[in-house]
Amino acid sequence: MSEFIVGARGHDFGRHGVEELLCSIGDAGFRCTQLAYTKAVEGVKSYADVTPELVAATNAAVQKSGVSIAVDGTYVELGVAVDIAQYMDPERLADYDQNALDYMSIENTVYGLPLYITIQALGANKDMLEAAGADVAKIQSEGWTYEEFLEVIKNGTTDDCFGFVFANSGVTASDFLNIFGVAAGLNNAFTDDLKYAYTSENMLKLLEAVEEMTKSGYMPNYGIEAGQRMVMCQQGKAMIFGKAMPLFENNINKNNAALEANDGTAVENSIPVNYAFLPVPTMEGAEASCFGSVDGLIALRNNKTTDEHLKNVCLFLDYISSGERIAAVDQTLLLEPVCQTGRDAYVSPEGLDEGNVASAARCIGLVVAPPAGVTAEQSASAKTIMDEVIVPKFQALLAGEATAQEVYDAVCSAATEAFGADGCVSGAL
Repeated sequence: MSEFIVGARGHDFGRHGVEELLCSIGDAGFRCTQLAYTKAVEGVKSYADVTPELVAATNAAVQKSGVSIAVDGTYVELGVAVDIAQYMDPERLADYDQNALDYMSIENTVYGLPLYITIQALGANKDMLEAAGADVAKIQSEGWTYEEFLEVIKNGTTDDCFGFVFANSGVTASDFLNIFGVAAGLNNAFTDDLKYAYTSENMLKLLEAVEEMTKSGYMPNYGIEAGQRMVMCQQGKAMIFGKAMPLFENNINKNNAALEANDGTAVENSIPVNYAFLPVPTMEGAEASCFGSVDGLIALRNNKTTDEHLKNVCLFLDYISSGERIAAVDQTLLLEPVCQTGRDAYVSPEGLDEGNVASAARCIGLVVAPPAGVTAEQSASAKTIMDEVIVPKFQALLAGEATAQEVYDAVCSAATEAFGADGCVSGAL
């Protein structure tokens, strides 16, 4: 019979040396851990700090503490990730969209296959939008400017309803920057020439927009938990919410059906909602874009893995990531497949709002793949700035305890220290 072992995330215990960390996890009653070196181990600021000596110390700590490592978050650096291009038929690898494969790559080496691109933008109560003066059909087919968006949320704000809410409490503040940041042209943390983008004037414009929306009362001046944002829309307390996905149309429709059936399963105090999936608005000087992320599968090796084994693993990965298998998954998620065999097998679900389908298709086409060549060290430094500077400063901005300029200056200072002046964008993107 299988044995169930209770584990914990290493970084939930703070940063420590590996021996202290694993012993603390064991003392808390856990027998395994997910270990991400850059998050949990003292002195590891980038993947470049993961050395053979550190790996040896980790193995020794495992033996001493009795805590095993179920998942390690540093696959490439430990040499357990697999360059799948070495084991796949090139024709099969070519079945997958390049921008999706880019998400599964580090420094131009492909370590996995994509399942789908999840687009994340805005959701809304369509009836409220139209009452606030929005041309929903035009917005979904052509996009909208930030000025148009601001006017709509102004008109949609009442004593009982915010024009706009976004999941931005605690670490979810990074979601706002990633998803709504495209409004200001901030598609990624780094530009194509690998300079840090959040020091640009575009970042200041985005922060000033948040300052404007919160001070005007169109957006809450406090953090909204991820589970709250759609509920507020369902309760009539928010007109537009983020982050949102096409899939939410099913969630909204199920709640509408529960309200009609009066079976007690609907969200408490909710109202019928006609769901609209919307693109993020575009500020002056920026190009329309949409934030997307890729879910996929990677292959890992151990000290007994053979080339023949890896060929079979890649055959399996390809099988479940393509054709009718992935088409069925994407039909459930209301997403378009990212491989040609998946698209050939895809049948659009019935009963969906045609405007939402068109809006989602348009947004998928606007997703900008991350720039090639970003190093593991750059990614680690960017994450440190996000966690230690941007997230806490953003919360202060929401609360009116810091100005947009003060937040921007703090980001620029941290980024210059991490990347140097030449490694940061100055001026507009």
